[in-house]
Amino acid sequence: MNILQHCQLCDNKITSLEKGLTCKLTNRKPEFKNTCSDIKWEKEFQEKLENVNLELEIIRNKKKSILWSFYSISIIGFLLIIGGNSITIWDIYSPNFWKVKIGIIGIGITFLGIAYKKLYGFRKKLKTAKSKKNKFDSVIKVYGISYKTNFEYQEKIHGNQIIEITTEYKNWTKKRTTTPHNVHNG
Repeated sequence: MNILQHCQLCDNKITSLEKGLTCKLTNRKPEFKNTCSDIKWEKEFQEKLENVNLELEIIRNKKKSILWSFYSISIIGFLLIIGGNSITIWDIYSPNFWKVKIGIIGIGITFLGIAYKKLYGFRKKLKTAKSKKNKFDSVIKVYGISYKTNFEYQEKIHGNQIIEITTEYKNWTKKRTTTPHNVHNG
């Protein structure tokens, strides 16, 4: 169990360069076994909950465009490699023939690298976002809190998207919250 994960969600934490993380109630380093009886779930908890879920939602919504981009760029790359390899209209001994042929194949390989990099970056971001959400959920599960989120997308204006997050809670002081988030899609 990582005590820091519990304290990151608590409004009773104090962080300073001299002492590091301390509890506002005791002015000492946090000490507890599985759960903290004095944990205060308010602003920090709600912000972290919304942020980890919103980050994952935004990444998941980009999946179709990333896959479309990956397949499109990959197809172009393969076509360039095949096309460059099949060019035989010039005399085989011409130095320009080989330069053009190798250049086209090299561009095709570059396209494949770009496609892979896009897909790899997406998968890495998705894995990181899922990990953050799972860590968050595992901490609040110990306290018996569960939730369900709903995302409502408003109209995009100048590259900014308002996403309204409605969260319904079980076993927390609040039963339901609705918070708008302004996300820049640039």
